[in-house]
Amino acid sequence: RDYLVVGSDSGRIAILQFDQHKNHFIEMHMETFGKSGCRRIVPGQYTASDPKGRAVMIGAVEKQKFVFILNRDANAKLIISSPLEAHKSHTIVFDMCGVDVGFDNPLFACIEIDYEDVEDELKSDPSADPMAHKLLTFYELDLGLNHVTRKAAEEVDPGAN
Repeated sequence: RDYLVVGSDSGRIAILQFDQHKNHFIEMHMETFGKSGCRRIVPGQYTASDPKGRAVMIGAVEKQKFVFILNRDANAKLIISSPLEAHKSHTIVFDMCGVDVGFDNPLFACIEIDYEDVEDELKSDPSADPMAHKLLTFYELDLGLNHVTRKAAEEVDPGAN
């Protein structure tokens, strides 16, 4: 079965399934995780899914990221976990995606910038390029511990997207 994950400015994530007989989407699950309205710290702007369908990450423009574990019960009905936090202060997210790691723990890649470092550098050198500190950051969901960790961060080209 294929599902559609929708993040919205209502502060909710919806998982939908297409019903071919009725020719429309059916809500399988809806989870509230934040306040409504277009806010830069409420996730929903970015969504990424593990290619194996085991987890979904949703993120805000700034700071907040949540990971939901997706399971199936005995009747193959979708079950979604409570959100696991993967927040990082002073961070602006440019994009995120799921990384295909086979059957290892789900891994998500985010292009981010830590604006605290940028502000410090601009104080000492006003002509510095603020995008010079763009990072490719990997977040790993440990399925055994139900915990998200920031696995690695590598600087990337300022034009990376």
